[in-house]
Amino acid sequence: LKAHAQRQAARTYPVPPGSLLAMLRSSVKRGGGGGIIDKMIPGYQDKIWAALPQSVKEYRVKSENDAFENGIKQHKRWQGLFLSWKETEKGFAPSQKFRKPAVDWRRQMERGTMHYGRWYEGPNGTDYTPGKTADRLENVREPFTDGEWAERKEYRSWDIMKLGYAGLAIFLSYRVTNEWPVVWCEEQEQAASEK
Repeated sequence: LKAHAQRQAARTYPVPPGSLLAMLRSSVKRGGGGGIIDKMIPGYQDKIWAALPQSVKEYRVKSENDAFENGIKQHKRWQGLFLSWKETEKGFAPSQKFRKPAVDWRRQMERGTMHYGRWYEGPNGTDYTPGKTADRLENVREPFTDGEWAERKEYRSWDIMKLGYAGLAIFLSYRVTNEWPVVWCEEQEQAASEK
């Protein structure tokens, strides 16, 4: 009851501006001074509170306190649940036992541990360092021997050049065989005949 009475006192009595209690007052009080009824009947809330029976006062105070404590209780329950989940999250951390034994090339360069190639990393004895490179486009049959390449050529579905020529032939035959509208400019002839 004391806490409720203090709250009621803070609501009804004026508070110096800029103080802590002014900040804690309800937005209704700050916005319009408590509404039209408070202007017509000053202190009406205190009068109503004084007229209420003791049992109603106790019930109102108890319900307000219970609502506040229920919020705390629910918060504690959720907090326990979340903390238990946090405990299980530790098991999801990657294990050093199964880590990938590799470092990406940017980190190797920054650490100064970058190794720029060995003899077996490139074709024809190249290691991708300056002066020791090979152009892979020079030999388009690289993955296959001559016999494998000849065997693969037997099963080609269509040559892309032949496909392109066929498309061009269809386009040109279409242009040649169709009629196109011709617009005659007779205005110049009329203008010349009128002169």
